[in-house]
Amino acid sequence: MEFENKIMLYGLAVIPLLLLVFYAYVAWRKKALAKMGDQHLLEQLMNRTSMKRKWIKFSLLLAACAFIILGLANLRLGSKKQKVKGESAEVMICFDVSNSMLAEDVKPNRLAQAKLSTAQLIEKLASNKIGLIVFAGESYVQMPLTSDSRAALMYLNNINTGTIANQGTAIGSALETAIMAFDNGGEKDSKKGKAIIIITDGESHDDNAEAMAKEAADNDIKIITLGVGTPTGAPIPVRKGNTVNGFKKDREGNVILTKLNEKMLQQLATEADGVYMNLNGGKKVVQDVYEQIDALDKTADDTYQFTEYANHFQLFLGIGLFLLTLEFFMSDKKPKWLEKVNLFDEKK
Repeated sequence: MEFENKIMLYGLAVIPLLLLVFYAYVAWRKKALAKMGDQHLLEQLMNRTSMKRKWIKFSLLLAACAFIILGLANLRLGSKKQKVKGESAEVMICFDVSNSMLAEDVKPNRLAQAKLSTAQLIEKLASNKIGLIVFAGESYVQMPLTSDSRAALMYLNNINTGTIANQGTAIGSALETAIMAFDNGGEKDSKKGKAIIIITDGESHDDNAEAMAKEAADNDIKIITLGVGTPTGAPIPVRKGNTVNGFKKDREGNVILTKLNEKMLQQLATEADGVYMNLNGGKKVVQDVYEQIDALDKTADDTYQFTEYANHFQLFLGIGLFLLTLEFFMSDKKPKWLEKVNLFDEKK
């Protein structure tokens, strides 16, 4: 059990504050009426006013606010993390976050399409150990190897082109970082299969890429390259908010056209007995990559299995809106037909 949007729970702190404000209002009102004259006469003039009804209305309002806040926080139940015996491989996903990934030759842009396909791939490979590396002009491990696919999805969601300030497409650096990540976080002296998945447009790359691909092959690490974009290419938009203000230009003032470099990505994959695929293939590509990973040698180890969360925000929002409606239609004055009936022994 957990709340998806825990920050919303801070809104519950407003409820005791509102209670104090209302209590102060009641105390002020009582003193103000006492200064106006004879209390018995005032009670006769205000014979339909009911402080109990005011308290009931206010209590309904507070309860409605509490339930609505809980609804917005979204209570999720039913998640279960179980340790199970399973067979897994080790997969490092290298994700390109260079500015060229903002090109819109695929919709909505290369970065968004790559993140969507990567999320589907992570879910498909949930039984394996997955790590995440981001790269542009340099690279670093965003998430080390783990069997927690939910953590991988969380890290993936936070990736953007501002993750790395140094721009470029240092695929060689990404490969080197991935190989080191296997040494630091993977299983040593095991027959567990290893693979590096590179998701990039390959628009420009460092000269070290081919050498690192050969080193990966020497370490029995398979390389799968996934290209995003089109060979015809597109300019890189410069945005201010949701508005495109222009396109990136080179030093001579010419608009930069970024193209998918499929030839280079095919060569890298070939160096390490891997394959190249274009993400335009959608779910078929995800399935093909899964089959490539599934064919790797695997070893038995402890993995974690998760059941899906069931969202319960609808229940809380429903109760909150019902209480809010009840409060809205409830009068703080006693109905005329009850003027002679005093079931609660109210002091009018």
